[in-house]
Amino acid sequence: MPDRILAALDRAERGVVVLAVDGLAWRAARAAWPAADLARLTSTFPSTSATAWMTSVTGLPVAGHLAIGAACRSPADGSLVNVITGETLARAVPDRADGAPPGGGPPADPLSGGAFSDGGPPVDSLSGGAFSDGGPPVDSLSGGAFSDGGPPGGDLIVARTTVFERAAALPGTVAVAVGREIDTLTSPWSAALLRGAARFPAFRDAGGVPAARRRELTAQALDPESLVAAVARDVEAAFAEHAADGRRLLLWIYVNLDDHFHRHGYDPLAMRAVAGLERHALSWAARGWHVIAHSDHGQVPVIPDPALEAAWAEVDAPELCALPGGGAGRVRWLHPRPGRAGEAAERLAAALGEHALVLAAGELPGLGLLELTPAVRERLGEVVAVAASPRFPLPVRGPRFEHGALTEDEMLVPLALWPPA
Repeated sequence: MPDRILAALDRAERGVVVLAVDGLAWRAARAAWPAADLARLTSTFPSTSATAWMTSVTGLPVAGHLAIGAACRSPADGSLVNVITGETLARAVPDRADGAPPGGGPPADPLSGGAFSDGGPPVDSLSGGAFSDGGPPVDSLSGGAFSDGGPPGGDLIVARTTVFERAAALPGTVAVAVGREIDTLTSPWSAALLRGAARFPAFRDAGGVPAARRRELTAQALDPESLVAAVARDVEAAFAEHAADGRRLLLWIYVNLDDHFHRHGYDPLAMRAVAGLERHALSWAARGWHVIAHSDHGQVPVIPDPALEAAWAEVDAPELCALPGGGAGRVRWLHPRPGRAGEAAERLAAALGEHALVLAAGELPGLGLLELTPAVRERLGEVVAVAASPRFPLPVRGPRFEHGALTEDEMLVPLALWPPA
């Protein structure tokens, strides 16, 4: 993706606008953007925002940047960390002094994080959305439902050269990012993602994102057409800010349609909003801008199954696992205690049956899914479950649509181009 953006920038007189549309599947884009020059891209594995957006700005596979999912094990202290927010989700449960694993007592509610719970597992959402009651997103910087006050997971991410740094190094060029929800994050992940871009608006220089802006973002995420209109206003404001600059502009803007897609899928309201993005793209192209839109992953319908949720929790428990499960959505993994990975895999496969492909982490390279470097192994669990049906047990209750696994509607995403008229 960086090379495609830089190639367009090389041809541009005014510059390039990049619409980073979260959660938009290829099929939906093809239906909504008839005027675009469309190509089909393949997302990362897992097909989650934490992973795919980092690959999109660096051009590197997962092993290059190490954002392997929304919840990963820290190599520094073995804790489970929310990659997107940087919050510590759980500490490892040590074996007892007699050498036996902890145990005893019935499993807790699986959707509250099971017997490990300190408030609940994460959602792979850049707004920090909490779907457990079907309500609006919870801002991740408020601590959300996940924080236990632990230190940020700065060791999880390897900051690599981004498209913004490469663009800014070109003569007569400036790279600007309108992060919107990403601007509310202070995590190493968010810093690595937009590394090298000038932020607009410059909230960080003014002490952080104001509360009013946060409320606006939350409200807009619930109304896709309002969100698209707000994105267009942000683009126009960035144009105005740099009108007298004289340099070519690479303008990247985050478009959080993902929250709506999680709740409602690609419903008529969502599709009108996506079509609205093309109308704005065409208007910018008519004024001499190259416009690119792409996505990180798609979404598929899911069906809650309390029996499968309970079955997951029976295996993902301190007696067998040192940490709560990691990953997000429709790809999750377990952290078995030493010597018990085989038992965990066998029990999980039996519990989930046809609803999941359960693998040892060592099988992932042979399937072409993930390069298993030592650094990846440190962050990943030893047993990986990939959804094979809509009933796959999710880490949170509420989303009607999810992603992370390998179906076409999760993995195939659009690359749209609207060249200057």
